Amino acid sequence: MHIFIAFLHHLAAFGLVSALVAELALLQLSFSQEVAKKIRAFDALYGACAGLIVLMGALRVMYFEKAPDYYLHSAPFLLKMGLFALVGLISLYPTIVFLKWGASLKAGALPPLSAGQRQNLLRILALELFGVLGIILAAVLMAKGVQI
Repeated sequence: MHIFIAFLHHLAAFGLVSALVAELALLQLSFSQEVAKKIRAFDALYGACAGLIVLMGALRVMYFEKAPDYYLHSAPFLLKMGLFALVGLISLYPTIVFLKWGASLKAGALPPLSAGQRQNLLRILALELFGVLGIILAAVLMAKGVQI
């Protein structure tokens, strides 16, 4: 069972990164209803993957890997959790923007997206991706038993 939980944890992590990269790529295209719908779909996938990461990660910490005490005394693990929370908070702004597009899309209209807002979204998504790189580094440090 622990192998399956670890597999789902890693699969969700790859899905999260893929969804984030897809959002970044789509935001650089000519904006249309189709593009907006795809961005919303990838953002939903991003959220689902984040939720699965939390669930599978919690199961791994509490039941399927080392004892919780090991993780709670690991600086790389705490850094990883802090970065995950920070990336999650940063991701709220794009998600709120994308959710607001729903009314326009249902009405068959192009959602509002100014050049400035597009640039802000691109910066935030890039910052999220940079945060994910930090999470990966912290995970490697943790897996190798490095103490900071």
